[in-house]
Amino acid sequence: MHQLRPYQKDSIAKIRSLFLKGKRKILLVAPTGSGKTVIASEMIRRVLEGDKKCLFVAHRRELIMQASNKLFDFGVNHGVIMADKSPNPQANVQVVSIQTFVSRIDKKTFDKPEADVIFLDEAHRSASNSFANLINEYPHAYIIGLTATPCRQDGRGLGDIYEELVECSSIKELVNQQYLVPSRVIAPTLPDLKDVKITGGDYNLKMLNKKMNQTKLVGDIVEHWKLYASERPTVVFATSVAHSKYIAKIFCQNGVPALHIDGDMKEIRREQALSSLKNNEIKIISCCQLLSEGWDCPPVSCVILARPTKSLSLYIQMVGRTLRPYKNKKDCLVIDHSGAVYSHGFPDEERTWRLDFSKRDNKKPKITLPVEKQPYTCTECFTVYKPSKNAPECPMCLHVPTKKEKIVLLKQGRLVELKKKVKQTVTPQDKNVFFAQVLYYAKQKGYIKGWASWIFKDKFKHFPYKKDILPAAPSDEVLKYIKHYNIKRAKAL
Repeated sequence: MHQLRPYQKDSIAKIRSLFLKGKRKILLVAPTGSGKTVIASEMIRRVLEGDKKCLFVAHRRELIMQASNKLFDFGVNHGVIMADKSPNPQANVQVVSIQTFVSRIDKKTFDKPEADVIFLDEAHRSASNSFANLINEYPHAYIIGLTATPCRQDGRGLGDIYEELVECSSIKELVNQQYLVPSRVIAPTLPDLKDVKITGGDYNLKMLNKKMNQTKLVGDIVEHWKLYASERPTVVFATSVAHSKYIAKIFCQNGVPALHIDGDMKEIRREQALSSLKNNEIKIISCCQLLSEGWDCPPVSCVILARPTKSLSLYIQMVGRTLRPYKNKKDCLVIDHSGAVYSHGFPDEERTWRLDFSKRDNKKPKITLPVEKQPYTCTECFTVYKPSKNAPECPMCLHVPTKKEKIVLLKQGRLVELKKKVKQTVTPQDKNVFFAQVLYYAKQKGYIKGWASWIFKDKFKHFPYKKDILPAAPSDEVLKYIKHYNIKRAKAL
């Protein structure tokens, strides 16, 4: 018997209570990694005890096989209705490919399975014609939708399909209970998308690919991954197949083993590539949305967002791929090259889900919060965080924003490569004064003179031209910089 977690038991009890009250279509909202398929499998097991019949419906082969494997774990005899799979029509539970169902429903040779209860996986797709057609075929069945993001691609809710919404937990709650790992976001670049049109509620993919699939931008992706995540198994979400292939190619050219996968590849090749990532034979898997739903690889601890999106649902789905815990995995690093964290907030932000909300409800105001509560990109390490009066410093490198940086943040509503935006003239004399103070600190600590030169290089990106400088007592600002340097070095070890 599979041991359910407390929040999974509570979710089942809530759904059962709503059914007893006469509701027939329930949407279960549960974060990626919380065990939606586990909840469904336990409910199916209980339904069978009442001599009822069930369908579990999904739109991708990986989701079909994942559900089938989980039902085996629960000891549930079932069939699979999908191309290239042998049927088991006598089973009271059928795991169904929605594409196969729709293509066969009008054929006389198709023996439509009976169903008293139907589970719809990735239920944010419930508004599609194929899912709607299936629901119409079973007017008296109980419907349970399963999703981490109860909104459509255009941001609207699902109130025209479901009667009630049940939330089993949130990302923040599951992180606190150690069922998921915390996420950390860095935003080293932000693309200029003002010329990209919106099509169907999201960026026009053709225009987006042209904007993002550029040598410099792809180079930035590789550079920042090597700087911040070089030992982390990583998934990259690109704007197109061509973009994804190019990203994988540039990683390989820079000595990082990487592979691209897409939906046109043979299934065995995709599985081999994913196994290579899981077994640490490669570091990078690059794709175009292929892995944003139903993919489970707990060792992955970094996600690169190279695909800007207006869709909150897609953003959460992409980040959610890396939140599952694993041995020695402390967190998930989100390297955001898309600006998603500024459009949609942090992955673990508390969100109020409703069946009737519209895209307008989900829009973030331009600037309604004081600057101290705005998401802030650290100018030293690119970590995105929310400073406060009691803790204004970056949680990673302890850099404290200057007044000038805060002014720029207030004007822009967000920071974009602030080092380039806020120009400060540094004279040779300023550099000499800094070096003199670092030399004094090194002498006091008994460090060699070369240590001071490396501190200088870290700040000014070159070694000091003049080295015969008399030491001078360091200011608080210089001492703070040395502290920041030591912490950064310690974290890199």
